[in-house]
Amino acid sequence: MKCILYLLIAFLLAACSSDLYRRIYEGIMSNNDAKKTPIERAASPAPSYDKYKKEREELPKELPKE
Repeated sequence: MKCILYLLIAFLLAACSSDLYRRIYEGIMSNNDAKKTPIERAASPAPSYDKYKKEREELPKELPKE
């Protein structure tokens, strides 16, 4: 019985955190936007998570050694 309970809990946790990084990013961006004035928000809107993720994937993994 405990095994079934643990499997159920593990499944629920996995389902809740399926896109954890997106939720963290959006929470931070909304917090930062709340601190800005309406004029600042209109002038420089925060990039979407998809754009941020694409830019991160395009970055080199290591800095070139000199």
